[in-house]
Amino acid sequence: MKIKNKYYWIILGWILFLVSIHGCLKERRETPTKGNITIAVSESVFPMMEQEEQKFEQIYRDAKLELLPMTTREAITRLFNDTIKLIVASRPLNAEEQAAAKQFNIEIKEYKIAIDGVGFLVNVQNPVKELRTTQLDSIYRGTIKNWSQVGGRKTPIDIYLPNPNSANYEIVGLKVLKGEKYTVPSNVTKSSEEMLQYVSEQPNAIGMVGLNWLNQKKENITVLKLSDPDAPDSLGIRGQYFAPFQAHVYRGYYPITRNVYIYSRVDMYSVGAGFIAFVTSAPGQQVVLNNGLVPATMPIRLVELSNKGIQ
Repeated sequence: MKIKNKYYWIILGWILFLVSIHGCLKERRETPTKGNITIAVSESVFPMMEQEEQKFEQIYRDAKLELLPMTTREAITRLFNDTIKLIVASRPLNAEEQAAAKQFNIEIKEYKIAIDGVGFLVNVQNPVKELRTTQLDSIYRGTIKNWSQVGGRKTPIDIYLPNPNSANYEIVGLKVLKGEKYTVPSNVTKSSEEMLQYVSEQPNAIGMVGLNWLNQKKENITVLKLSDPDAPDSLGIRGQYFAPFQAHVYRGYYPITRNVYIYSRVDMYSVGAGFIAFVTSAPGQQVVLNNGLVPATMPIRLVELSNKGIQ
């Protein structure tokens, strides 16, 4: 009887060992170049990330990525809730989000992939072509209400704002309004595409989009040049106006910029890790460059930075 029990436990041990080996093999069927993943992407850089996805899947046929456009705050919320393992955010985690990650022991890896900017748009019929950041501040706070106050025609300013959860809304609120509240807008748009549409149709409109969207079709739109009265003395650019060209963003001449990050909870064996490696590699950074943003992980020359998308 004891002998039978002995064989029983030996056989059971082997069964459990084989099951565990099978489970490990099953887990590792996904590799950095093979598998499926859903990625939440900040809407302001969605066109660029679609191209990154296409390039990655062309090279690695067994990799399937699903990109979901949403606001940066929504993407971060889903990452923290662990309903999505990988996101692309067009701003860094703010102090509140960093504190939450620390409080709940959420381990997140951060990868800087690009330097972006926020472009400010007016209708082509508007004679205003440039503004100081202090004038932008007054417009968005509501103390300047008429285009005649900034050199335009005597018509009211129609303010079109993005979703309050979007990175554009938050970055402009931080860098232009210095944390003060926006005035009541004429409209809140659902997407960058809708923002472009509104400004192209409304002669008195002012709107904002990320630089990635300036490569899209934008008839009847002028991208404003900006001047920052508080620019550091070391730059020697006070009083000068700059369009959001890549070169100006790279050198810090254009005042409203932000970094773009991938935030990840994936492990080193997943296809998500392979996608991060691709985006931060030379081919992936070339996609960044081609989309009007400044690459973050590869050396660049000023001559490589184009004015594509800016008129």
